[in-house]
Amino acid sequence: MRYTPFYALGLFLTVAPTTLGFEDSNNHYLRGLGHKHRSKRGTGGGTGVNVDIDINASTDPHGSTGPYKPTGPPGPTDYPRWKLTDNFCGDGFYDHFTFEAITDPTHGRVNYVDMQTAKAKNLTEVTKAGNFIMRADSTTVLDPTGPGRDSIRIQSKKQWTTGVSVLDLNHMPEGCGTWPAYWMTQVENWPVNGEVDILEGVHDQPPNHSALHTVDGCLVAPTRTMTGSVVATNCSWLHNYNQGCPVQWDRQDSYRPPLNKMGAGWFVTERTEKRISIWFWGRHDSNVPPAVKNGLPTISTKDFGIPVATWDSSDECKFEKIMGLQNIIINLTFCGDWAGQDPIFKAAGCPGTCIDYVNNNPASFKNAYWDIASLKVYSKAL
Repeated sequence: MRYTPFYALGLFLTVAPTTLGFEDSNNHYLRGLGHKHRSKRGTGGGTGVNVDIDINASTDPHGSTGPYKPTGPPGPTDYPRWKLTDNFCGDGFYDHFTFEAITDPTHGRVNYVDMQTAKAKNLTEVTKAGNFIMRADSTTVLDPTGPGRDSIRIQSKKQWTTGVSVLDLNHMPEGCGTWPAYWMTQVENWPVNGEVDILEGVHDQPPNHSALHTVDGCLVAPTRTMTGSVVATNCSWLHNYNQGCPVQWDRQDSYRPPLNKMGAGWFVTERTEKRISIWFWGRHDSNVPPAVKNGLPTISTKDFGIPVATWDSSDECKFEKIMGLQNIIINLTFCGDWAGQDPIFKAAGCPGTCIDYVNNNPASFKNAYWDIASLKVYSKAL
């Protein structure tokens, strides 16, 4: 998750010429750490806007370092065909992800539990259809002086570099006080290895936002070929409370209740050496690529159309230097550094204060759950 307003997925970098895919690197995995190191949002006003706009994004997007210099025009290597290497579904999440019972790095009103506890408290299950469920407690009124609301944060045991990930999602958590995220980063080396937030937000305010978070010295172009809108162009965690360089999506049904109402959809993320891109299709969209809809053994984004969000590697933001190996993380926290800000909570139409609401309204979190059909990773370039 983020540490400030936006995080969700972190992307990866190729460590050697032969590292073409989401390469397994368990020796880099560090259990128990992991932050969404943000405080991304700053303190913002009660405007109802979910992000802090970088007022310099259009007038001086690259500071004093000069004009944007792309590394080169798109070529055949920008659209490799990838082979399916990992297909996580059902019980596979128990085998290949760690349930992290850690203190929330975003200071949320949450109590992350381990897998054994999650199963015992019915916070996770695999349905008869084979879908993986992870949910928050929705029965307990919390002691204001005690632990936060029970919830789950999982992190993949594998790490990856370049490739394509496809999340087939049926439902994401919703409700006042919630802060769910689907993202990638390497927590023990944050922000050195970068972060990519794919699906993230607070309360029930659409649309979705995606973002990169990097070390200092990453400025992306203010104009890019995508359907989403640029929020900011300085990706550095040191800039504007670690706002990163978010993109606001153009579809209101890309997040929370509208997304869940249509049965959710597919979130596709690709990283090559030249760019990072994200696509989305709703469950009933007529133009879902067959490789995405049917989970084919190989995939290429060449004919996917314009992405909703994209960031290009350039002289001012070299991915080979700022994006490293990443784990996939999916979690749900409450309040905290972003969702817990009073102006943001009230702007979402939520009553009282975030902490009081989360403490005293357990039934309000019956829809605070993830329902995942599958998560596929295509990491071997053909």
